[in-house]
Amino acid sequence: MTARSNSWRWTWATAAPLVLCLASTCSAAQKQNPASRPQSTGPLAEAQSSLAQGNPQESIGILTNYLQSRPKDISARILLGQAYVSTGQNDRAEEEFREVLRTAPANYFALAALGEIYERAGQLAKAEPLLERAASLSHGAAGIRSEWAVVLVRLHKYKEAQGALAGLSPPPDPAERIAFHRLRASVALGLGNAAEAAAEMEKTLILKPDDTRLRVATAVAQLQAKNGQRAADLAEPVFSTTRDPDIGLILLEAQLQIRADFHATLEALRSKKLPLTEELAFRQHLAEVLIAHGEFADSIEELSRVVDLDPNRADLRFNLALAEFKAGRLTEALATASKCKALGDSADVEDLLGDIQEASGNNLSAVGSYQAAVALEPKEEKYRMSLGVELMRHQNFEAAKVVFIQAAELRPNSWRIQLALGLVEHFAGSDAEASRILVHAAELAPEPAGALQYVGGIQMDLTSAPDPAALALLCGYADRHPKDGNLQYYCGALRFRRDNLSGDKARANETLLRLHAAASLLPNDASPHCQLGRAYRWLERWQEALRESETCARMDPNLAEAHYRLAQIYQHLGQRERSQQEMKFYDDASKRTADENARRDEAMKTFLYTIQKQTPDHK
Repeated sequence: MTARSNSWRWTWATAAPLVLCLASTCSAAQKQNPASRPQSTGPLAEAQSSLAQGNPQESIGILTNYLQSRPKDISARILLGQAYVSTGQNDRAEEEFREVLRTAPANYFALAALGEIYERAGQLAKAEPLLERAASLSHGAAGIRSEWAVVLVRLHKYKEAQGALAGLSPPPDPAERIAFHRLRASVALGLGNAAEAAAEMEKTLILKPDDTRLRVATAVAQLQAKNGQRAADLAEPVFSTTRDPDIGLILLEAQLQIRADFHATLEALRSKKLPLTEELAFRQHLAEVLIAHGEFADSIEELSRVVDLDPNRADLRFNLALAEFKAGRLTEALATASKCKALGDSADVEDLLGDIQEASGNNLSAVGSYQAAVALEPKEEKYRMSLGVELMRHQNFEAAKVVFIQAAELRPNSWRIQLALGLVEHFAGSDAEASRILVHAAELAPEPAGALQYVGGIQMDLTSAPDPAALALLCGYADRHPKDGNLQYYCGALRFRRDNLSGDKARANETLLRLHAAASLLPNDASPHCQLGRAYRWLERWQEALRESETCARMDPNLAEAHYRLAQIYQHLGQRERSQQEMKFYDDASKRTADENARRDEAMKTFLYTIQKQTPDHK
């Protein structure tokens, strides 16, 4: 597979979106409006009684007559607005509330009522400032704050919604309490706290445990919180009863998440008879769920059916070819991708063809496909990366260098391109130039540790003093990340080489501290102990040199240098027999030591593996 960034045409998502209740938590304005309270006598009491008994038209008649003689009665006008809302006459209601605000601009009942009208009409940008002002003027009335939070959630302003709800207690009415917890779950989910969202949904189930919709919504929340077992426990009985395919998808994803046997659920979903107008989307969704969890082989049946339903859509064939490729069915993948190309060629299709051809051992055809992808999308980084990596894979370093130089001219701030260019120089044998470019890659990268690993490895392979810029960058990063054992090691080992070559022992203690830190952070790595053995021998601290060198040889018995160093230390300490034994170990290990080309090949394999996992990232 090449350095593909994100070629899948489907969207990775959970089986069903968590659609939380964002309806009004009850009429906020009505709950706060004094006119909604029954009057002892008079027209207002009659109008309120009629409205309460479900006769808003009668209420409208009473209030209209009443307002002819008392046009400035705010309570009556608010009640009339509510009556109009009850009959769906939102325009008339808006007029009444506007009239109230002309007389009393700070009347939060009218502000909240107008906000609700706009919210229900989908005019969220108009509703939100009205509800915010109403919440402020009402000194934080709970109903108005909740209504404001609903609108903020619908506007995806989750932080502000969290603030609107801060300090509110759940209402006593069970239905309102459920809506309140669902609203809090929406806020938590919007802020990325899936665990809190799931906890809020569980509170709704306590209030109404037999509600199917709440069970399903809670299952989805638990799925997003990575609590697959709980999600499966909630979804399974509902799916068994209803055979609803959407709930089946939730159950399937939960089973995939916990690595349970999902095939019975999958077969039940496959056997579901759907209208042709719905089947294509459902099969696509089913395939997406399977692919998101790496079940490529099982997804092929769904995608094949999707292609049968709409054979002229190139994107559907692309998805099928990609799934076949990921499942290792290279012959089928090549045939499907070729048909996809016939329907309409694209850089993505050519890039995928290159992947398939490379995996099939046809590297010449792969190069041709990658070149075609670059020709179709010359400014897109990922296709040049695919071509360059393919050339590197077959050690055509000069051609790969040309590709990456051209890519760097188009994307001068791409750390991935600089990383690849630096590694090409290294594999071609130009280590000084490789280090310079890789230092630049590390400076560009948002997370420079990966590039610095290569810088450190290349500098360690040199016999000369380390490059000052490379050493400064490595040690600077190690200072800022004291828990990164690899960078502590490279900094300490390269500082030791620099000082050893110059004969400067003044900074030896700091070097030893770096290497001991690396040994502690990398308990299974012999390298820090090996360097400590060398450093202590240089400092003529023989017992410490012996201890670290013995640890080095024990942890990596195939390291010839470790046995040679031990032989020298034993000789100095007068242990001639042990020195001779270590020289024999040295001779045996030398025969097994990989040569420089083998080490470069291993480094290239590591690079090719890791670069494929990266995504384009430009600073």
